[in-house]
Amino acid sequence: MHDWDIIGHDWAVRRLRRAIEQGQLAQSHLFVGPPSIGKATLALALARALLGHTDRARALVTQRRHPDLLWVEPADEGEAIKVEQIRELLHALTLAPVESRYRIAIINDAHRSTESSQNAILKTLEEPNPSVVIVLTAPNTDTLLPTIVSRCQPLNLRPAPVRAVEEALLARGVASARAALIARLSRGRIGWALRAIEDDALLEARAEHLKDLRILLTAGRTQRFAYAEKLTRAELSQVVQTLEDWLWLWRDVARATGRAASPEALVNADQHDWIAQLANALSIAQVATLLRAISQTLQYLDRNVNPRLALDVLLLKLPRLPAS
Repeated sequence: MHDWDIIGHDWAVRRLRRAIEQGQLAQSHLFVGPPSIGKATLALALARALLGHTDRARALVTQRRHPDLLWVEPADEGEAIKVEQIRELLHALTLAPVESRYRIAIINDAHRSTESSQNAILKTLEEPNPSVVIVLTAPNTDTLLPTIVSRCQPLNLRPAPVRAVEEALLARGVASARAALIARLSRGRIGWALRAIEDDALLEARAEHLKDLRILLTAGRTQRFAYAEKLTRAELSQVVQTLEDWLWLWRDVARATGRAASPEALVNADQHDWIAQLANALSIAQVATLLRAISQTLQYLDRNVNPRLALDVLLLKLPRLPAS
């Protein structure tokens, strides 16, 4: 069987490969894990294992152009999977395979389906054609119907070891220092790491978010409110990414508070000196309060609370530090 080319999820590959070899592969799967951890990549690798009996077939699967691979996901950022997309999928799954024994349906970001779409997905899972294998991906099971979850074979993907991510980047020719930093920033999300080496905008955005935080820590109420207004006008995903970058910075500060933390112990290793300054300036109680406030704000945004109000409250909780 071909190399699955999966980084950091060897145990998951072994489980799926063994099920295929023993003829015990479930028809319905649910790959669960944080964003960019490799769920869709693993689903595509499973499709290659089932459909890719030739180099041509494997290439077509990788390009999502194989006639027996059906791929459904939200049409755009912020949109949901519509019931019409699932109905088209249902119809396609009633047809016989074109080139192989299977028809593979991958519903990426299944948690972003409307209620009607999820009910349609459920019908697909309840009455699968014997030649059909269905894979759903989602960050967790909480946003899917319990009846969908109960009909799928779950596979909970965990973050890959940072060292495994770093080695994968080095193997792709990334410079040692850059590979080490990206691996730490990825927090085991191999998909994010691979995008970061191709798209400088990811690291540039993070640098901008941390620069903004530096400024806000010495800013007054008026400047903080102005920043909240500006951030509110951005896409929600950008707001969330900003807060997540801040959250991981403060987690590093918590690690360094009261003790010397080596760069190797930090996610934001390139910010070691600033983290040490913040750890010396603040108590562990203050840092813990900030961590709770940012986490709570992220929860509020996920629940569609007024973002301007949530950000105003959060920014007022930032400590006021003297300008350096």
